[in-house]
This record gives sequence, structure tokens and C-alpha cells, in this order.
Amino acid sequence: MQKMAKEGVFLNICGIIAEFNPFHNGHEYIVNKIKAEKDTLTVAVMSGNFVQRGEPAIISKFARAKAAVLCGVDLVLELPLPYSISTAMYFANGGVNLLNSLGIVDTICFGSECGDINTLKAAANQLNNPKLTAALKEELAKGLTFAAARQNAFGKISPLTDSRILQNPNDTLGIEYILAAERLNMKCEFKAVKRIGVSHDSSEITDKFCSASELRKTPSLLDLKEPFMPQKSYEVFADEVSQKHYSSIYLLDRAMVAHLRTITPEKLRLAPDVSEGLENRIISAANNFSTMDEILASVKSKRYTHARLRRIILASYLGVTAELQKQPVPYIRVLGMNENGAKLLSLVSKRTKLPIIASLKEVERLGETATEFARLEVKAGDIFSLSLQRPIGGKTEYTNKLFKTF
Repeated sequence: MQKMAKEGVFLNICGIIAEFNPFHNGHEYIVNKIKAEKDTLTVAVMSGNFVQRGEPAIISKFARAKAAVLCGVDLVLELPLPYSISTAMYFANGGVNLLNSLGIVDTICFGSECGDINTLKAAANQLNNPKLTAALKEELAKGLTFAAARQNAFGKISPLTDSRILQNPNDTLGIEYILAAERLNMKCEFKAVKRIGVSHDSSEITDKFCSASELRKTPSLLDLKEPFMPQKSYEVFADEVSQKHYSSIYLLDRAMVAHLRTITPEKLRLAPDVSEGLENRIISAANNFSTMDEILASVKSKRYTHARLRRIILASYLGVTAELQKQPVPYIRVLGMNENGAKLLSLVSKRTKLPIIASLKEVERLGETATEFARLEVKAGDIFSLSLQRPIGGKTEYTNKLFKTF
């Protein structure tokens, strides 16, 4: 394992890829597990203002980064928009690519339903099996979603590993992290922290834990949130909610329908994950229905899930293309840090080949791809500000500063 020496002390640097949407007790549990190991520091790659569900984050990335740092994460970096609203594979590719580019990460840690890293590595190895391609093609021909088809294909070629592991969202992401690291030839360890409390997206509530999706349901009812979030995270969340700076995808509803009614099929086809004439079905639905819920219900099928459709439409609305998702990370953007995080950043500056920025004002001199990524972030920030219960002014990407505890 790679070790980083700083002022005579050897450190383990652990990377996390997350949304922190919002930062709750389950996230704190993972961070505390990592930091319980001697001389271990954490760097988190966190989604920006829009997340993998194809929705705006409940509160801004600046507030979520602040909460993460106050709750023990040493350094928070932004996962650029093209990866943060993508499928598990591209989400993992972007996150691992960014962690790898730092040149200091020893371990990638993630929550896991099974909690067994050897099982996850075995599953990742089987997904690289050449036999999977043919089996997957057969299953897709049945009209199944990609996830269901891959699970069935996995079961055919790997009877010794339970294919149901691919039904677990956190295990699936963990497997994608392992595969992404292999593609990048990243030399690191992996640590799977077994989830405790409730399952992903569960409506169940225990004494200390409820899912992030449950926390997002009624953000105005703050008394329901405090037991399930660390105190400092709760205070950040409460401050945002008191100002009505929490989001709803429904506040963007008409704008997104208007986008679909005015875009050409050729332009919509540029969005990630569009295939088999899906662009025509979406545009036809937009011309026949007046809400996003109705459009999604009309287009949804066994093959095209709500989640996939939401991501496609959001990506098109924000201007994210399939080609951009395939690009390597063009820069390292810092959203928050404590004193240890600042020391980590100093180490990164000596190791990385990527520019490190705190403000998008610095990007235009970095080349065409970096500029395109930055313009997308500005656009996404401007649109996110209109998804808030009390909208705020635009160009927050230029006015918000990174959060520091020192």
C-alpha cells in the first residue's frame, strides 16, 4: 500500500465517493469507521447540485460540503456534473478517476450491504468475464432493463457467486469502483463498511437511522430530522431549510417539459443512455402530456426505468452529452476542508497533473474541455437556484467560496 509521509508521520489516505444528500448518521458511521484507524485521513468526492436520481440535491453542494467537513471529512472535492447524474458505471468512473488523479489515495472506502470485500472483488472479476457479453446480449433481447439483464447474465456464467448481489445498490456501486480502478490501473486497497440501520431508499425508521430518501421527503419538518443526522449536519440543514433553500424537482417541471417540446430528436439523442429511438418516444410524450410525471409514466417500460428516463431528460436539459461523460476529469475543484484537508491538498499539489481550483473563475485558461465542464456547472448552478423553495440569484458558482474550518 502506498504511504504518504508528512512531517515525519505516515498517513493512510482514504477516498470516499458520495452524494451526502443530506449527510446523515449512516455517513458519519462510515467516516468514523475510517478515522478509527490510526493516522488515517479522508478525502470525499461529492456530487454537485444534481445527483444520480436525476434530481436536484436537497440542499446546495456548498452547504453539503460544509456539513461533511464539520462532521469529520478532511477534504471535499466536487464530482463534476457529467458523472454525478450518470449511471453507476460512469458515476464510479468519474469518482475513481478523480481520486486516482490526486496521487495520494491508498484506499477507497464505501458502504456495502454485504460488507465482504472479497465477495465484491469476485463479482467484479466475473463481470469482466468475456462470456458475460454474449449472455448479456441474450438477456437484453428479452426487453429487460440493463440491470436486470446483467444480473441474469451474471447468474448464468457465475453460479458460485449469488447474482442477487447486483440488486444491492451500494454493493453494485462498490463493484463499479473496483472495475473503474482496474481500468485506470489504480493501485489501491478497497474497504467495504457493512451498512447498519436501514436499507437504501427504505421508508423504515430506527432509533438512529433512516435513509437519505426518507430524510428528503419532508424537509420542512425539521423535528423529524435531528435524530437521524449528526448535530452539526443538522444545524447546516436546518439553516438552509429555515431560509427555504431546499429544492424540489417539481419547481423545474414546466421548464423541463418546455425543453422537451422545443428540442429536436437529433439534439436529444446526444444525451447519455439514449438508444433505439427513445428520443422520439420522449418528445412525443412531451407533446401529449403537460407534466414530467405524466411523460415518465407514458414512456416507462420494462426496459426503460423511471431512474434512467429522469437522468436522460435532466442531462439533456442541463446540456450534458454522452461524449462529455466519457471525458477524463479536467480539474480538481475544492468545496471544503479542515486543517488536515489543507495539508492533504498540499500533498496533492505535488503529485497531481491536474489543476487545482477553488473557483470556476480560474477555469477558462485551462483549455476547451475544462471550460465546457465549468460552463455546465455554472448553468447547473443557475438552474438549481430556481429549484429552491425560495429562489436565489444566479452565478452562485462564482460567488460561493469553499468552506474552511480555519
